[in-house]
Amino acid sequence: MIKLGAVPFLNVRPLVYPLEEGLVTNDFDIVYENPSRLSTLLSEEKVDLGLIPVAELLKRDIYRVVPNLSISSRGEVASVVLLSKKSVTEIKTVAVDSRSQSSSSLLRIILEIFNNVNPNYVQRMPDGKFLDGVDAGMYIGNDGLRIRYSPPSGYTVLDLGEVWTKETGLPFVYAVYAVRQGVNLGKNLEALQMAKSMGLKNIDKIAKAYAEKVNLSDEICYTYLTERIYYDLGDGEIEGINTFRGLLSEIVGNIKNSDLKFYLV
Repeated sequence: MIKLGAVPFLNVRPLVYPLEEGLVTNDFDIVYENPSRLSTLLSEEKVDLGLIPVAELLKRDIYRVVPNLSISSRGEVASVVLLSKKSVTEIKTVAVDSRSQSSSSLLRIILEIFNNVNPNYVQRMPDGKFLDGVDAGMYIGNDGLRIRYSPPSGYTVLDLGEVWTKETGLPFVYAVYAVRQGVNLGKNLEALQMAKSMGLKNIDKIAKAYAEKVNLSDEICYTYLTERIYYDLGDGEIEGINTFRGLLSEIVGNIKNSDLKFYLV
């Protein structure tokens, strides 16, 4: 069995639902963890491949990327949002979901480079005290999606995917399938590609099955999976990753400059 790491968010369901349900023949043992923990499991060789944050991929330069697969947006994403009591230029403190890597890096680019704002960042879990004592808070995943559609009174919502695409004209890639060195996926490489195709054909079923779990309507989940999240890794997405790499290197110093290494049988 090959251990596959995934995150417990709605946006991943079209990629893993066909594998779980046996719609595609595969040899995967699927492990669910939050994005930052999943990156650790992959680096510690406790999973063989994982849907890891692009920010983690750019730091290590040791993984091979499964082609044609990603978690991306091309404008509004709805599940990566900044909830704020103030205008962007007045923000001084921000709570950041401690599970995130790519999204927190995207937030820094938007605030520090696009808006010339340098707030203090506070790493927290998104619980009931997440917004205590701060001007704004960044939510991701299912929490971000709920906040997007039901923000608390007195706060405005800034969609980070939408800001990125307005500023760059490019998609933003949040995560890719990364394979650690020495792992042979064999026929499971084709299974990943087939799962994507099969998952996109079952969006309606996936949205209905998951809506209650995330406490959102079927319609919101369906729109999210069909109009907000994209699963390709084409030239536009790769250009988006390279642009992200360049901007992120202006903020942090441990970004690799080499091209993506793809896993090919």
